[in-house]
Amino acid sequence: MRAQSLLLLVALLALGSQLPAALGRRKGEKSGGCPPDDRPCLLSVPDQCVDDSQCPLRMKCCHQACFRQCIRKVSLKKGGCPEDRTRCLGPVQHLCSKDSDCQGLKRCCLGACGRDCRNPVRG
Repeated sequence: MRAQSLLLLVALLALGSQLPAALGRRKGEKSGGCPPDDRPCLLSVPDQCVDDSQCPLRMKCCHQACFRQCIRKVSLKKGGCPEDRTRCLGPVQHLCSKDSDCQGLKRCCLGACGRDCRNPVRG
């Protein structure tokens, strides 16, 4: 019985190590996403983190301005943002800042004139 328990434990540990890859994430990467990075790069600052494992529980290692830092993660809806090949002739105006600002399944996507709520594409 002891050998069977040990074998089961080893199998569960092996399966658990493959879970991030099965979910489409790299090892050490937390669920959720990074908030939009709209801040200008005014000065070069060294990265404060390399990956999510270096951040506290509800935070992710995200690009913000010129460097990576631990930021409170945001929830992401399924699907990707559609590609926008248009050019904006007016000023940039953001109508949303994160997916939860959008109703239903729509995602907050960056377009030519700023972020707005759009139907996601498979991805």
